[in-house]
Amino acid sequence: MTARTIYNRISTLRAQPKAAQPVRTPAPSPLAVLAEAGIHLLLAAVLAGAVVFGERAPLGVAFVAAAGSGLFGASALVGACFGSLAVLEFSDGLRYAAAAILAFAVHFAFYDWRLFRRSWSMPLVAGILTAFTGFIVQSQTGWKPEGAAYLILETALVVAAAWAFRGVLAPMARRKRDRPSAAARRVGPLALLCACLTAIAPMEISGIPVLGLAGVAACALVLFVPERALSWLGMWTVPEPAADLRAQRLVQHKLEQTAQAFRSLCDSLRSAFRAPDNDNDISTVFDRAAGRQCRTCTLRDRCWKTDYNTTFNALNDATPAMVERGRAEKGDFPRHFADRCIHFPDFVSAVNEELTALFYRRQYNVRIRESRAAVCRQYAQLSDLLGEAAAELSRELTPDTAGERRLRQRIAEWKLDARAAVYRDGRGLVRVETEGPGCSVLNRPGRLKELSAILGVPLRVELEGEDTLSLIQQEPLMALAGVAARKKTGETVSGDAGTYFKRHDGKLYLLLCDGMGSGPDANRESTLAVRLLEQLLQAGVDAPRALTTLSSALALRGEETGGFTTVDLLQLDLFTGEGELFKLGAAPTYIKKGGEVQRLTGKSLPAGLAEGDALDRFTLRLVPGDCVLMISDGVCPGPEDGWLRERLARFDGTSPKDLARELVTQDRSDATDDRTALVIRVDRRA
Repeated sequence: MTARTIYNRISTLRAQPKAAQPVRTPAPSPLAVLAEAGIHLLLAAVLAGAVVFGERAPLGVAFVAAAGSGLFGASALVGACFGSLAVLEFSDGLRYAAAAILAFAVHFAFYDWRLFRRSWSMPLVAGILTAFTGFIVQSQTGWKPEGAAYLILETALVVAAAWAFRGVLAPMARRKRDRPSAAARRVGPLALLCACLTAIAPMEISGIPVLGLAGVAACALVLFVPERALSWLGMWTVPEPAADLRAQRLVQHKLEQTAQAFRSLCDSLRSAFRAPDNDNDISTVFDRAAGRQCRTCTLRDRCWKTDYNTTFNALNDATPAMVERGRAEKGDFPRHFADRCIHFPDFVSAVNEELTALFYRRQYNVRIRESRAAVCRQYAQLSDLLGEAAAELSRELTPDTAGERRLRQRIAEWKLDARAAVYRDGRGLVRVETEGPGCSVLNRPGRLKELSAILGVPLRVELEGEDTLSLIQQEPLMALAGVAARKKTGETVSGDAGTYFKRHDGKLYLLLCDGMGSGPDANRESTLAVRLLEQLLQAGVDAPRALTTLSSALALRGEETGGFTTVDLLQLDLFTGEGELFKLGAAPTYIKKGGEVQRLTGKSLPAGLAEGDALDRFTLRLVPGDCVLMISDGVCPGPEDGWLRERLARFDGTSPKDLARELVTQDRSDATDDRTALVIRVDRRA
């Protein structure tokens, strides 16, 4: 099994209610509401005591404007009034308390107006009220240049703080329209933290709070630095995600245990399966016949006691001819024995019946042993498959941290909602796993080309699901295939079946099966063989084990009918060009390299008759321009194949399909069976 089957791809579940069914948010508990109200009260009280610009403390007013109306706004108002009157001089505290009360009253009275639903409306109102109350106080105490400057700075600070504080209060918003902008959510937490530090630990230089100044600079950095630059910086500051291999190791351990269990079961069955006790000795034939005919005979004691040796020798003399012929005849027995036996015809008839029964018992025992051996082989093969799957899981993927960092940076630059991880498998090939709503964009040709350039290898899509996308390194080789088939004259369907497919790991498979005989029965058997083999190979089973499993299955299936199927299988690695050719009773396969044609002929039996690992196996190495030709025995039934080799040698590789069609449609007097040809030409991928 492949590594791909063991990767745990986690999909984000997004609940999307139907338009006809409104979403009902569960009402918060009274305790949660009281807790949130208390948070508003305490924060407002603390911020109301944050003194800036000498004697000014406008942050409480900004927090009340951001809190809005309702219970939370009222709690913030109480806290702001308490903090202003408790910390500041009475006149200054009364001024900020009045500004907070007016801000709350405006929001409470005009909340339903569309204008006051804007994110900037209440911060602007708070700034106007702060400036108005400050103007009144300044008019009574006298105007000074620095006082006017401080009033302008104070007004601007209230507007900015009220806008930023809304980002902190976003989780407490009960309605979607109360939620602030993304920029406010970015700046808000940092602004609130700096404001609280200013109130708790005031540090001023020339009347300007140090923490407040640092907070303004940090907020400006977060707000005005381009998001692309922040995303690029985040790629280097966010720690690399560590692969969680716990689940993988657990699955590997389970597979190993299951494989060991099936191996133990196979060993126990083999030790328990013994040949059944049976009277296979030919002497039992005469014993059983004598038990039926001689028991009531008057000469019983004479034949089986007095003249026992004479009787024994007479039966021994008759045994060879009887066994060779398959039945006993009168002439097989000595004359003195035949003349003495008063029930001789009945005795010969009984011997023939028992001999036939003996042959049936022998045949039955052979089938029992074969079936038990096949069952043991199936359990052994299943154990091997599970063991291979466990071994595949043990070959962990190696994270490509440099490639993953470049990929994540580019995804952030594209502003896609997607997460990505880059690995290299045991062969050093690149694999990319992405997850998120933005994955579908990566499948576009332009994006895929850019990703390939980033990672330095060509990529192709392996699997695509909802919010998931798997990419794998593209193979440097490709194969152009052509298939043609022609059924036997007088038949409705062909008894041949073939296919070709590429597995996700870059291995190409070319498969041709020929069922015994022709017509629907042969078609059914060959089609079944092709389907089973394709499923096994697609699941990651190696070719030799898949063929052995198929042969055992077909042997059990054809136990009564005795059917079989020839198999021709080519496996080609499109990364290296290395391949293997497997044959089970199939017709020759032809390999064209340059201008030379090589013929590969096997000696194994077809699937369903071959046992164990009795299959022909040839190692190949193909390069661009090489061709492979597979045929069923109907294309070239005789040993003379010069015409076929000559035609393949002249093939220029332009159209494999035309070559296959030409081979199966050529009229030949010795072509009396179904004809199928599969041709592939290996080429370099552009």
